[in-house]
Formats: sequence, C-alpha cells, structure tokens
Amino acid sequence: MTTRDERPSPSPSPGEDPSNAHEAAAEPQLDAFMLVGLGASAGGLQALTAFFETIPADSGLAFVVVTHQHPGHVSLMPEILSKHTSLPVVEAEEGVQVEPNHVYLSPPGAMLALMGGALHDMRADIDWHADHPSLPIDYFFRSLAEEMRERAIAIVLSGTGSDGTVGAKIIKRESGLVMAEDPGSATYDGMPRSVIATGIVDDVETAEGLGRKVAAYARRQSAKFPATAAEQSLHEMHRALILVRDHTGHDFSSYKENTIRRRMKRRMNLHQLDTPREYVAYLQRNPAELDTLFKELLIGVTNFFRDPEAFNALAARLPQLLERKREGESFRVWVPGCSTGEEAYSIAILLREAMLNARKRVTIQLFATDLDPSAIDVARAGVYPEGIAVDVGEDRLARFFSRHDAYYHVSKEIRDMVVFAPQNVITDPPFTKLDLLSCRNLLIYLNSQLQRRLLPLFHYALRPGGVLFLGTSESVGTFTELFEPVDKKWKLFERLSSSPHTLPRFPLDTVHAADTGAQDPAARVPRPPVQPVGKLIERVLIAKHIPPSVVVNERGTIVHIHGRIGRFFEPAPGQPSHNLLDMARAGLQPTLAACLRRASTTTAEFVYEGVRVQTNGDSIFVDVSVRSLAEPETLRGLVLLSFQQAAPARAASDGELSTTALSAGELNQLEAVEHELRYTKETLQSTIEELETSNEELKSTNEELQSTNEELQSTNEELETSKEEMQSLNEELHTVNSELEEKVSDLSQANDDMTNLLNSTEVATVFLDRELRVKRFTQTATRIIKLIRSDVGRPIADLASELEYESLVTDADEVLRTLVPKQRELHSKDDRWFLMRMIPYRTTDNVIDGLVMTLVDISEQKWAFGELRRVLAELQRMQEAARQGREASAMLSSSLSRVYVDRVDRDLRYTWVGNSHPDCDAESMIGKRDDELHDGDGAHELVEIKRRVLVSGESQQRDVVLELSDGRHTWRVCADPLRDEDDQIFGVSTVALDLAKLNPSAGGSAGGRSSQ
Repeated sequence: MTTRDERPSPSPSPGEDPSNAHEAAAEPQLDAFMLVGLGASAGGLQALTAFFETIPADSGLAFVVVTHQHPGHVSLMPEILSKHTSLPVVEAEEGVQVEPNHVYLSPPGAMLALMGGALHDMRADIDWHADHPSLPIDYFFRSLAEEMRERAIAIVLSGTGSDGTVGAKIIKRESGLVMAEDPGSATYDGMPRSVIATGIVDDVETAEGLGRKVAAYARRQSAKFPATAAEQSLHEMHRALILVRDHTGHDFSSYKENTIRRRMKRRMNLHQLDTPREYVAYLQRNPAELDTLFKELLIGVTNFFRDPEAFNALAARLPQLLERKREGESFRVWVPGCSTGEEAYSIAILLREAMLNARKRVTIQLFATDLDPSAIDVARAGVYPEGIAVDVGEDRLARFFSRHDAYYHVSKEIRDMVVFAPQNVITDPPFTKLDLLSCRNLLIYLNSQLQRRLLPLFHYALRPGGVLFLGTSESVGTFTELFEPVDKKWKLFERLSSSPHTLPRFPLDTVHAADTGAQDPAARVPRPPVQPVGKLIERVLIAKHIPPSVVVNERGTIVHIHGRIGRFFEPAPGQPSHNLLDMARAGLQPTLAACLRRASTTTAEFVYEGVRVQTNGDSIFVDVSVRSLAEPETLRGLVLLSFQQAAPARAASDGELSTTALSAGELNQLEAVEHELRYTKETLQSTIEELETSNEELKSTNEELQSTNEELQSTNEELETSKEEMQSLNEELHTVNSELEEKVSDLSQANDDMTNLLNSTEVATVFLDRELRVKRFTQTATRIIKLIRSDVGRPIADLASELEYESLVTDADEVLRTLVPKQRELHSKDDRWFLMRMIPYRTTDNVIDGLVMTLVDISEQKWAFGELRRVLAELQRMQEAARQGREASAMLSSSLSRVYVDRVDRDLRYTWVGNSHPDCDAESMIGKRDDELHDGDGAHELVEIKRRVLVSGESQQRDVVLELSDGRHTWRVCADPLRDEDDQIFGVSTVALDLAKLNPSAGGSAGGRSSQ
C-alpha cells in the first residue's frame, strides 16, 4: 500500500475518536474557476490550435500555455492562436492576474510561476546551468499544484524530452487532473510518453479530444452528491471497493471514506457519469477502470527529498544511529509505501553520505515495499526524468546519478543498497530488527482504528532506540509510551521499551480480527508448556528471596512487575493507568517522584529508607531501592524499584521519642511530620541545585546571544553597505552595457557595409598579419586562392593557389620591410591574368599591422593588347608586301584607308569588336553574325570565309564587296583561326581593310579575287 499525498494540516491521532478531521482541515479554499496548464515543445503549435478549437468561450476555465522558446525570440503564437479560438489570447506579463475564459502565453525564455492568482516571471531568480537545462513546464506545474490544489489541470502535449513529468506528478499528488496527448497523434511523442510512463495520467486523447474532455470535466467538477442520496452513495462506494478487492486482491475498506469518495468523484467526472450507481455499473463493464481506480486510491506520487528540512533532520540523526554499529554490522531500514522509489533512494543517499563522513563501513539493508507491482518495477529500474534535478541538487546528481538523453539513472552503488518488493503492510508480516522505519504520508489516509494497529506494529519492528520517520501531517497519537519525539516538527520518533502487552497481532485488518474473535474460545486456550525442573526451582527461589519490584520507563510507566505489590500500589480511580505515580499509595508518591528524578541523572544504586506508607487502615515503613538499568542493551533506560518492608525495631528507632512520653497517636503524627519535612528538604535542595544550574546556563546563553546579536548587527551593517555598493555598481554596469551594445551594433553595421563593399567590387582581397597569416578575405579571393573559413590564421604560403607566383613570400617581406607598395602582373594556371597590388596595412594609430593584397582580373585587357600587337604585326607584313606592288603601296600609304579588327566564336557570332563597322556600333555587333548586320551577297561571303577557316584551320584572304549606306565598299579580309592551349579552334580573328577609302574608283572592280 502506498500513498504520497501530503498536506500541511493537523494529523489525526490514532488513539482519538475515528473521524475525518484531517480530511476537512486539509481541504483548500476553492477558487471560482479551475486553471489549466498546457505544456508543449517541438510540434506543439499544431496541437495547441487543435485543442483550443474545441474550447467554448464560456468554459469558465483559465489557460496558461508554457512552451520552449529561446529568450529574445519574437513569438507569433498569440496571433496564430487567436485565429483558432474566441478566447482572448495574451502574452503573460509580470504580475498579471489570471481570469477565467482567458489564454495566457509564456514569453520566450520565461520561467512562469503562479502565486496569489497572478503570474510571475522567475527567470532572473534561477541559475540554470548548461548541464541542467531549464524546465519551464515542470517549474510552472509545481507552482500550479501549490496554488490550485485539486482545481489544477495539467495537460502535456507534443514535445521532446521529459519536461512536465515531475510537475504533473506533483499536481496528481494534490488531487489535480493530469492528461496527455496520444503519442500516436503527437508530432513529437517524447514528453507525452514520459508522463504516461509514470502511470499517473487520467486520460490520453488527441489534442481535439483533450479539449472536449477538459471542458466537460470542468462542468461536472462543481457537481456534488445529493444530500438525500448520501446513504446510497456510501453503499455504492462499498460496492466499488468490493469490485476492486475481487479484481486486485487488495482491500481498501480501512481507507477514510472522504478519500475514497473524492477519488471516485474525480473518475465519475472524467467519464461524465452523474451518480455512483452509474460508476459502479461502469466498473462492472470495464475491468480496466478497476486497475485505474486501484492506482487512483494508492496515490502513488512522490519525489526525491520531499520536505528537504525533514530529510535534513533525518541526516542529522543518522550519525548517532551509525555510532552504535560496529564495523561490518547491518543497518536495517524499511520504507513501506515506497511508490516509485524516490524516498527509498533519498534515504540511501543520506546513508551513503553519513557513512562517508563517519568513515565507517556498515552493511546497509534497505527494504522498500509497495502494494503496486508496476510502481515497484519503476523503482527497480531507477530511471527518472530530468525534472528531478530541482529536488536532488547539482552535487548529488553528479555523485549518485548518470544522465542519458533526457533521463537520470541511479548509480549502481545506490541501487545495490535497496531491495524492492511488493508487500501489503496491513496483511503481510513486517521486517524486524530495524534501525530506521520511514513511513511518510501513509497513515493520513487510513482510519484511526487501523492506525492504532499499525503503530504497535512499527514499534515491534524497530530495535530499541530505532527511529520512526513519519510525514509532516502525521503523529504517533496516544502511543507516547512506545515512541519518544526526537524532532517534533519533522516527525522523528525514537522507539521506547514497552510492556509485552503492546506486541502486535497478525493480521492487522479488521476483517481478519473479526474472524479470529469468532473462533471457539476453548479452541484458542493454549496448553501450558512443560518446563524443565531447573526452571521451576529457579522460579521458586526468585519468588522467595527477591523483594517485590517494579520496572518502569523514564516517564514512570510500568513495564514489568515482580512479586506482590498490593501493599504499595492500588489502581487509581477513573480511567485505568499504568503510571507508577498514579497507582502509589499515600505517602509513597513523593518518594517515587524523587526516585525517578534522581535515576535520570545517575546510574548508581541508591536507597530511600523508612518511607511511611498508608495501607488499609494502617501504615508501614518501607525501604525503596532504586537502580537505573544499563545492561542488557534492550533494557537500557529502564528503572528498577524494589520495595522491602523495614523491621519494626528499626522503624521505631527513627523517632527518638519514648512511647512513655507520647501517646501512640502523637507518635505516629510526629513521625509523619518528620518524614514530610525530610522529603521537603530533599526536594527543595534538588530544586535549588537545578535552579542554579539553569541560571548558569541561562547566563551563558544570554551572553552568547548578546555576542551573536552584536555580530549580526555588524554583519547587517556590512550587508547594507555592500548592497548600496552593489546597486551603484549595477547601475554603472547597466550604463556601460548599454554603451557597449550600441557600439557593438555600430561595429556590426560597419562590418556588414565593409563586407558588402568588398564583395561588390569583384576584387579579390586578402588581409595578412605581420607573420603573413590570413586575417580576412573576400569571397572573390576563394576562386583564385584555395581559401575556406577555417584557413584564418594559417600562413599564406601553406595555401594552394591558381597563381604562378613563386615569389609571394619574398615580395610580402620586402613590402613589410620597405613599406613600398608592389605591383605585378601574374599568370594563372587556367590561362588568366591578374594585376596584383600589395600595400602595407596601416591602423588608425599609423601602425603597420600586416599587408593588403588585391588581385584584379585583366585577362580581357591582356587579350586585347595581344590582339592589337598581332594586328600591328599583320599590318607591318602587309606593308612589306605592298612595297612589291604599287596598289599595295598606295593603299598602305594612304591616310584614307581604315582597318577593322574583330573576333567571332564557333557560331560565327561576334565576341569582340576592335572598332565599329560602318552603319554598326561595336556594342550592337556583339552576339550577331555578318549576315544579320549587312544585306547583300557580300555579307554572306564574309560568313562563308570565316566558316572555311573554322573547317580547314587555315588562314583565308579575300576581297569582298559590301553594300553599305554610302555605297558599295570593297574590303580585303584576312581571317585567321584562334586556338586554345590544347590547340583546339574556338573562333576566328578577322582584319578587314576598306579599299574604297584607298581608291574610290576601285570600289566597283575590285571584287572577285581571292588568294590563300
């Protein structure tokens, strides 16, 4: 049996009248509406839009959506969700008050928390490390559970990781509703699968189905069972428990009725059922619902180091428990109702830390049990979502856990300390000889009758001096003779010795007890055992020679009685009591009180002689012997009081008065007065000593407090000064930060401008430092020198280049040395030409900090210059040939002649024109053929000449007549093939000489000649 629902309310006393006072006290003040927390991550937008499309405008619910978004991200979610719902959708601002029928979205990077009905962004107060990423969904769900309790609803939608799982468990612990998107419909199923795996989810649906379910649940949650049907409801509740018992084998009839009723009502609202009778019928038709109700009644939710102050108190007690153990001895612990194992592992971690600090090795036997086998399986696996980082702490996570993906795995050393097993604490025998028993938040759900049976069971299971660890809302009730509080606030109790009548009986449940009482009394009378003769003789001798004695604990409760003590004690009137002082006869009570007080301060044996005791109409004198027991260990702390009647002669000698002087009545009266006076003196002396001791302690404490107060005042003044300095420093830092942000923005803009400028010039530029290492380069430079981003910082000489430039390093060193710029024309391996300029790099402080090398592509210019040189050479050749003929000589010497130089590709289209042809400018000729520029046969003849050069690969020379706007012109055309580095023809170069301008009369008769 396990439960983990704890609330800060007074615990019911097991010995008190059975009631549900705790349940009523724990009931929170209900708000006017319910609040739905939706957690989503990757793929969550689609699920959110589908969810809100099904929510009516008057649902009465408030919605807070928490997502994973980077700080500074501009979210469009408010605008998007507004298109899918009629509810107002706003981004949550600091301190905004939550209202029903509104949707609040967490800002990017925010850590939302709910307090007082308002939302607060807590990201500035949380230090998230890179190893432990922020979990905003878990963080909000925790505050939602604390604020809204059972009116909280958690819905986990699409997303990766496990954010939201731990927070959903806390909402479930507070009786809230937990729902998850169906992993099959989720875009990313990591978060839904993580929360579903815990077994706490009330419903799994598509996003649309969740919207409809949560709206219906809210409408029905306010409904209550009719007052007239209360008796019928109780009857149907018992029927439901019978069905659960038949299905699971576990009986919940000892649970408080309010607990069971509240859990059944939640299930009824979820399934939209109106009456308990309908729910019982639903249970009979759906066996799977019986398993769900079984888990619902167990409330199997917990977390690591829940109530950290309580675990700190336990950690402070563990060293004392370990001191009692010798090296290698066993330290036994039992954690009943362990649920999924978080509490058991927490105690194991505390024990490991205590052993390391004490440098003592003992064998830890930690038994953790629970009624739910599926919870035991989870505990055995020892795998928990990343949200436990908030509860465990960074140091313990690093020491006792290992992280895999979005989950933490318990380390092997801690896992091997714990043994998990299914067990019913009510019907199964307990573990015994325990040093520690931790049963937190189980008793608050059991009725007082079962609590009164469990606490003696725990007392029986613990060793003397063992510790019982309860929840903050639980107590030992009236069993103060069994347990002594060690820490009242955090419910740590130490086991006391007790009389044999407190031993438990099995089984504990009322059904079995009733069956036992129905047996035949004669059948239950045990036969007296046959004892050895030696034992019988020993018993006779003890009875004859040992005076009547009583063994009590430090409170005076009788643990054991030997002999006949009727002369000294009698039952007190009223409610029966086992207290020694309540049963003492007249005259003996003051002495017994002094005996107990003195026995608590010394272990030595002492005797009070001649104590006058009133008996039945007479009085006797008694010697009271007192001894505090130290051995054996099981009796340590008990007190033995022996009573022996004083001899008559000795009793008479106590008074110095003669019977002849005083009458018998006066003598008795005088002896009584003397006895009372002696007791009063002893009591007064003891009180004075205790008062003096207390005064000394108070003086010392007062001095320490004064010193501490002075130190605190001084520390407070220093803190105030530091606070003012920090505020001033913070303002300065804020101002500096603003200025730096402005400068960074300006530098970023300037950097963008420079980058775009360099790239737009199409000039390859490389910046080098003084060691000729690459500092920066433009994109154009990567097409000449093999540069990539990772080459920044590498020497320029180590990089491959298309340039034929062996003296790069030498030239760079010379420029750095002489500060004289250098310029070269460089040829590349792909037959391109570049103009290289290298100048020193000067900073604004006029410091030389490297070089700037630029490379400009001059391939076109180089080709043009080469072509021009070829034309000039051709002209020289033609001039030489003209010397042999008059016509050529006259042509070359005439200033009216004109030369046209151009180039065509293999399609006979112009790619370059040296000077414009008549009727055509050079720019319009590019990309066209001669027959597209001129009319007549002459244009076609020009095309044919160039085609022959492409086909034959040989030069052609011919006179061609062209029809131009100013008449017929005769051109002497010289055509030569253009070849690449592989000797392949890629075009034709043409030089044309206008003969009409040499001799106008020759225009009509010069056509038709050709030569090769």
